[in-house]
Amino acid sequence: MTSAAEAPSPLRSWRFRRVIAAEFTSSVGTQMTTLALPWFVLMTSGSPARMGLVFLIQILPVPLLAMPAGLLVARWGARRVTIAGDLASALLTAAVPTLYVAGMLPFWALLVIVALIGCVTSAYLSAQRLLLTESIGHDEGVVTAGNALFETATSTARLVGPGVAGFLIARFGALNVLWVDAASFALSAVLLVGLPRTAPATEPTSSHHMAEGVRCLLRDRVLRTLALAALGYGMLMPIVMLALPVLAKNRYDADPHVAGWLLAAWGGGTALGTVVVARLARRFPPVRLAAAGGVGAAAGLWCLPWDQPVTTLTVTVAAGCMFLPAVTAPAVALMMLRPPEHLRPHVVPVFGAAVFVASPIAYGVAGVLFEHLAVSTVLTAVAVGASLCALLLLCLARRPHQTPVPAAAPPGRQPAEPA
Repeated sequence: MTSAAEAPSPLRSWRFRRVIAAEFTSSVGTQMTTLALPWFVLMTSGSPARMGLVFLIQILPVPLLAMPAGLLVARWGARRVTIAGDLASALLTAAVPTLYVAGMLPFWALLVIVALIGCVTSAYLSAQRLLLTESIGHDEGVVTAGNALFETATSTARLVGPGVAGFLIARFGALNVLWVDAASFALSAVLLVGLPRTAPATEPTSSHHMAEGVRCLLRDRVLRTLALAALGYGMLMPIVMLALPVLAKNRYDADPHVAGWLLAAWGGGTALGTVVVARLARRFPPVRLAAAGGVGAAAGLWCLPWDQPVTTLTVTVAAGCMFLPAVTAPAVALMMLRPPEHLRPHVVPVFGAAVFVASPIAYGVAGVLFEHLAVSTVLTAVAVGASLCALLLLCLARRPHQTPVPAAAPPGRQPAEPA
């Protein structure tokens, strides 16, 4: 394995650059739809409940289908699943404005379409991360840096997409923004077509391998601890995100500009953190980087419950979010590297499913908490939870851990070409 000091930048790989370009392109479109689709539902139905149902129906298939999605990625290969997912998402997204213009889009049909998009997303997310690893090799530092840059693309899209969508919705309408999202998926597929093919597994994939992937995750102390910490943050951070507009309403005279600044600070801090992690990943072991990120995030969250000027609150939100990529990027990198190669398509979906299950639960619980408790009380509880997650990561970093010896790949499985 290449040493941290000698590890090359993942940006030197033309394959990695294509994967990042495809991710940024499709993510900008997706973030535009994140604003355009709820706006379309709200304006056409006048029902916030229907708008929330659309979100729920779209996200539910992701954790529910994580296991079958892993089997599909193992059988077809990450490249093929990602390209097929882009094309399917393009067609499904384009179906919404097409059917609406034709007068053939009752609400139940919209729910079917967004549910199908969620089904595609379940396999797409697992395949994306494995495709990233195939494009840059298997060095821990390089893969951690690659995951950080991948999250940079996603975070930047999260900043750019909604702003562009708001501009386009005001001038051309929400339906036309969905056309842009469909085009972004098609362009992403075109970018990925040029990647070289890698041979998928030739032996039959089955639920036995999925169970083996779960056992691998639970047996490995490093993976188990990282998964538990990531699950904790997956439940805590949605509560913080929902707290931002509540803070703007309760502390700052319901000023919508304050809510916008706080959400922008969330995205900006995350984007900055991914860039920093990409620089540090080749110099520090992933577990220590995750521990440092956990401590920094917890420290930032302890500052949120206190009354303060909006300027310092904005800086606090950005600083807290800046440390989160130092947890997530190493966690995802090790999820893709520590298991034996033939089990990786089965470990990553289990990890992703746990985080995706946590988020909707957190959103539902947060709404109830903010109705019955002071926002400062809820945020204090979040800071306590984040401190416990940081303690888990610190204990992991202090105890020596051995890199597992990779098991032999199944017969006929060909390793990915070096980047």
